[in-house]
Amino acid sequence: MHRPSLLFGALGTFLAIAVPLMAVIWVLAVPQRLGLLIYPEQVAALMLGAALSVVYCRGVGENGPVRSLIDAMLALSSLALGIYVYVRFPVLSEGAHLYPVEGMVLGIVVTLLVLEGLRRVVGWTLVIITLAMFAYALWGNYVPGPLRGRGMAFEQVMRFVGTDSAAVWGPALQIAAFVVVVFVLFGGLLLAVGGGDFFTQLAMRVAGRGPGNTAKIAVVASGLFGSISGSAVSNVMSTGVMTIPMMKRAGFRSDQAGAIEAVASTGGQLAPPVMGAAAFLMAELLQVSYRSILAAAVLPALLYYLSLYAQIHFIARRDGHGVADFLDAETMGTVLKKGWLPLATFIVLIGSIFTWNTPAEVAAIWALGLLVAVALISWAMGRTSLGPREMLKSIATTGGQTCDVILICAAAGIIIGLLSATGLGFSLSFFLIGFGGHNLFGLLLMTGAVGIVLGLGLPTTGVYLLLATMAAPALVQIGVPQLAAHMFVFYYGMLSMITPPIALAAFAAASISGASQIATGWQAFRFGWIAYLLPFLFIYKPGILMEGSFLEIAYVFASAVVALLLISAGMIGHATTRLSLPLRLAFAAIGLAMIAPLRQFGPPALEFGVSACGAALLISYFALTRHAGKPVATASAK
Repeated sequence: MHRPSLLFGALGTFLAIAVPLMAVIWVLAVPQRLGLLIYPEQVAALMLGAALSVVYCRGVGENGPVRSLIDAMLALSSLALGIYVYVRFPVLSEGAHLYPVEGMVLGIVVTLLVLEGLRRVVGWTLVIITLAMFAYALWGNYVPGPLRGRGMAFEQVMRFVGTDSAAVWGPALQIAAFVVVVFVLFGGLLLAVGGGDFFTQLAMRVAGRGPGNTAKIAVVASGLFGSISGSAVSNVMSTGVMTIPMMKRAGFRSDQAGAIEAVASTGGQLAPPVMGAAAFLMAELLQVSYRSILAAAVLPALLYYLSLYAQIHFIARRDGHGVADFLDAETMGTVLKKGWLPLATFIVLIGSIFTWNTPAEVAAIWALGLLVAVALISWAMGRTSLGPREMLKSIATTGGQTCDVILICAAAGIIIGLLSATGLGFSLSFFLIGFGGHNLFGLLLMTGAVGIVLGLGLPTTGVYLLLATMAAPALVQIGVPQLAAHMFVFYYGMLSMITPPIALAAFAAASISGASQIATGWQAFRFGWIAYLLPFLFIYKPGILMEGSFLEIAYVFASAVVALLLISAGMIGHATTRLSLPLRLAFAAIGLAMIAPLRQFGPPALEFGVSACGAALLISYFALTRHAGKPVATASAK
């Protein structure tokens, strides 16, 4: 089996390169410029077939001859599926009723290949949810109560899945194929040209030399890196191998170091300019520009990282973690000089989106073009080693990563399509409204809890798609603005990464730090406390999403900053100095009161008065204790 494994390994590599290249070709409208009439579903089908083949090629030669033979057959079948749908989709999409057997067989093949590939990529959870949706579609008429469905014939269900644009070939798959893939490719090549080192050195300069600066570097570096990668676990494994040992060396406990890295990396899914696949799906579902999503995400992301930064500072002062003198930080001028290319690509990306209102995927390709052109010119001049061969390797690596996302979104497309076809999505909205008794806060609590539970076994993208289809419409129907409702479920879909008992990002960090997984998970839960409250601000204080007047936005943000400082100090028991128990309770209580939607229960003067008291308390405390802090020692190399 040695030769077949090499053959299928080469096939997997070729297809991993082909997947992102197909996305770039489609986004640049090359077929249309050549006068070809091609449906986006056709290209998405080709990419899904290639992605499935890549997943199955991974197993050839790994688990014995029989299993390898099965994997090889599945890989070839997947590739054949993509080509077949590409050729036949124009006919089947408009005349599926004329070819009922063909449509049914196609649906069966697509379902089996996608579910088996999905099981290998993310485990059983999403597979079970998808199978449950199939069961409801077939036997929903036996479900009692308000969720009773009409029941569909097996042939009808399979034909719908295999041929309808609202199912597997629909918007979820297309966004993954044409937008997410482009950004993952951009992130991969950015790191290949030295973006990771640039982020790290920039973080060292931004973090400064205050107490706990090693952990602050981890926060900044992971935030910058995560804003490009959009994946919490991969971010932990990429940056954590450097930041976690650095934090431990400076005096932080192993569980603290792992938790800080996990929370910082998870925040990358919330931080512009990329934010992960779910943000692109949100823009498509809401039919708004990606720029609108980025603008709404800026202030929450700042509050998230400010909270983590403040907690690190207070812990460092409390526990006496000094400034690390073993860090070799370069000057800002040197950092910018070495990292001018990653910086330039960022400027092109952000400038294109916000200045010229360019679609996000097109802006990413412009930035990619600059990056590739400069890298190849530098290679030709002998200045770098990143030539065509190395670039193809990087594209193959990132292409392999995108295959997992494509499979997840294909399954999500099946679920969304069946929710629509069976009417279950509509019924669920009314059920949730009835269960919550039109009580907004109760419905929010229920939605948040469901998001965290679903996230225990699903990636953020899958959780968001399910909640956006099932729960967000119920919130909208009782008066919540669409953007706020979708941002709410987006955040709670992400929180499973740092929520015990299965906090995937925290567990990944624990594998590096050597600490207990459970201890690291609970520490991550504590460090990320603000992420559990921020979604409620989206609903009750929409200024945090850049909704409203400038004064309203400024007030909401400023009061939230004061509140997070008070709560963080109260939780840790230390700010500039150690806090007594009554003062800790006062800090925490007033901070929580500042975040609470007091305008829902009384006149605006009540909320403004509490905010003024909180600001006065914080300012008075820092003024009185300005010179009371102990000198911070230096953490020397050991």
